[in-house]
Amino acid sequence: MNRFTVVFTAGTLLLCGSQLLLNLGLHPEHPASLAVLGEGILGLALGTALVVSGLLGLVEGYQQAAARARHLLAAAPLDPEAAAQTLGELTALQRGFWKSYRQSTLGLLLFLIGLLGLGALFSRGDFLLYLAAIAAGFCTLGPASAFLMIKGVRSLRRHTRTAQQTASRIETLPPAPPQAPLRPLPRWAVYSREERLRQFRRHSTLPSSA
Repeated sequence: MNRFTVVFTAGTLLLCGSQLLLNLGLHPEHPASLAVLGEGILGLALGTALVVSGLLGLVEGYQQAAARARHLLAAAPLDPEAAAQTLGELTALQRGFWKSYRQSTLGLLLFLIGLLGLGALFSRGDFLLYLAAIAAGFCTLGPASAFLMIKGVRSLRRHTRTAQQTASRIETLPPAPPQAPLRPLPRWAVYSREERLRQFRRHSTLPSSA
């Protein structure tokens, strides 16, 4: 899990840096060389690959832990009340995990699309105004995006650890109590009414009336 977190972080930094490089080199008054633009595009491609790999690794780690917990929950003869409570916890955990996943990707998209929009909006204006807009976008969108991504990734890791702990806890849950054998009922068709009543009272667990 730590490895995929590092991969996601490295990809995020590479994506943001490449986007900033492209923004600074696309203004008509000061266009960057093809080599610089090529480096920015390559950085975007590599950063995207790293981000996707990191997120997929985090998702796979959670799904393995959750699948193990559900398998243990279905295979073990557990107390019905404890099993239902644990199943509800796993369902809530899954909703929280995907909410954190969306939060992480939203933070990254907010920064990339925000800088791209500012660049397109101020590209026809003065170069100094363009630089000021990009700098303002970097200083405002950067912290907000970093907050969302850090919070989301920390939640992803926490949900994965919780799923692993839940799987370990299932193994210690109390088993279901043994069920008492059912008493066979007599065949009423071969008895008279009085005999059926007498047989019913003898086999029934309810106290017979006087």
